[in-house]
Amino acid sequence: MKEILMVLSFIPFFGYVQDGPGGVGNTNGTSNLVLWLDANRVSANNGATVAIWMDQSGNNFDFNNGNGAIYDLLSSNGYPALTFNGNSDYFQRPYTPELSTSEFTVITANNVTSSNTYKAVVSNRDDPAGSATAGFILYSLPNSNNWGFWTGRASGSWQATGNSLSTAGSWASQTIVYNNGVNGKNLSINQGLNATNTHTLTINPSRPYRVGAGANESTPNYYFQGDIGEIIQYNNVINSSQRIIINNYLSAKYGFNLTNDDLYNEDIVGNGNFDHDVAGIGRINTSDLHTDSQGTGIVRISNPSELGDNEFLFWGHDNGLQQATNMTDVPVGVQARFERIWRASEVNLLLTPVDVGAIDIRFDLAGLGAVIASDLRLMVDSDNDGTFNDETAIGGATDIGGNVYEFSGITEIENNLRFTLGTINSGQTPLPIELTNFCVNVVDDRYVGITWQTYSETNNDYFTIERSMDLEDWEIIKVVQGAGNSIGILNYESIDENPFSDVSYYRLRQTDFNQQFSHSEIRTIYIGKPQNNKIDGFPNPTQDEILLHGIDQKKEQLQIFNFACQDVTFLVPVKYISTEECLLDLSDLASGIYLIRTKSSLLRVSKH
Repeated sequence: MKEILMVLSFIPFFGYVQDGPGGVGNTNGTSNLVLWLDANRVSANNGATVAIWMDQSGNNFDFNNGNGAIYDLLSSNGYPALTFNGNSDYFQRPYTPELSTSEFTVITANNVTSSNTYKAVVSNRDDPAGSATAGFILYSLPNSNNWGFWTGRASGSWQATGNSLSTAGSWASQTIVYNNGVNGKNLSINQGLNATNTHTLTINPSRPYRVGAGANESTPNYYFQGDIGEIIQYNNVINSSQRIIINNYLSAKYGFNLTNDDLYNEDIVGNGNFDHDVAGIGRINTSDLHTDSQGTGIVRISNPSELGDNEFLFWGHDNGLQQATNMTDVPVGVQARFERIWRASEVNLLLTPVDVGAIDIRFDLAGLGAVIASDLRLMVDSDNDGTFNDETAIGGATDIGGNVYEFSGITEIENNLRFTLGTINSGQTPLPIELTNFCVNVVDDRYVGITWQTYSETNNDYFTIERSMDLEDWEIIKVVQGAGNSIGILNYESIDENPFSDVSYYRLRQTDFNQQFSHSEIRTIYIGKPQNNKIDGFPNPTQDEILLHGIDQKKEQLQIFNFACQDVTFLVPVKYISTEECLLDLSDLASGIYLIRTKSSLLRVSKH
């Protein structure tokens, strides 16, 4: 314990809430996380051309030039990616000093296609006048498709590192590190060190940064061919613990195995596919550690009391509904729990279970309505039988402000165990969100469908749908009357018949009778050129089966979402009758409203 406390001062640069990839860095622009391109944050129709890839690091380093790439909604493991055609697709932003630094770490996740051309994932490369070179480039080489990490120098040719491993045809991660020291230039593939060199990098002084193409000439070359899901960049050399955490987050998300340090195993089928919002804490030694993570989810874990060398704790969830609607599988005294369940891996580098000691676990319940801390209960499936009704619920949560609630000194979460959150009083702490979901979707390539759901409403006068082109100036497009006071799920929907072309932003404002108001999260949407691929369904409403008729009924393009925007496609058997028709069996779905989405159309279906 004393040893850990002594070294905490080495890691404050990431700021307060570490909500970056895997829980490394934050997304408010104040950490060393300087770029985060995530295809999962892109809102577009499947098959549409995406023109802007927005930065999620908080620095607003968006890539808004170039020819863009194609949005693939279900590229891998249910997550989207951007598909690059190998001859014209790429993104670009102007020269950005914050992305051209003397030390950096870049981690990418992609599936490169085997070919006889150079295929650049990222390029910060510059060829100044004369024989000088500058910047860096990560690409897959022609024919061999081996990975290469090249850096420029003040005089002489480019300095090559790698050329010994190919991942063509499979999802994989690549990590490049540069720190201008002995063996300070590294290339790792799937968390396995591929090559090391001592090179002196000359920083790119002027040229653009490109994704999916090279950037050393006036026109792009080295076009990438394949799918890119994520690109993450830090303006320093993050430590080994943090690299392990990020690579485990990526491998769970995109469904590939790591060569080394594949420590989170709750993402496999046998353990229930807890693939989502994976984050972790861990330690290699007293100066190489990461002890506070939240990642992209609502769970934050910190302050392990007995974290030893080479020990890690990871957690991820099953993508269940983040609402306390389960009222049967609960311990005595608990009225309801989240449908969503998390699972932990607590192991060392040899994959042996370990005990990192007591931890503090926080739940960010922003937007979940009224919460009384004393009503909250943490539930851990201690006997690992997949149920919580035979467990003892843990109380003692404290309200630390900002809609965040903490359980301190928790020792019950162990390797391979599940956990979730519940309430002992659904009246004053319902946990099903007041505003549960706010979704926007492209309809028929020309409209924007807007849906949201509430579980409970208190003094709710009305909702206002607002739209913006630049995140600064917002206009009202529709006002929808609220229910006043209600308990139980209510569904709302509207449509924007005259949306902006290209990229636009939507938010929902909820106003009380006393005129106090709050805003939802912002949703981004992209409207491309109309393709007139409308689909119809019959019968609608339906009790079980529905026949879809349209011209883009391709298996890989069809998705079914409930009104909470959860993907329930895996629950719906599909029988393809022809190129224009398919039969969907909805009998395993609960009654309610569903959205059936294809490449370029959206159909609202009522299931009785």
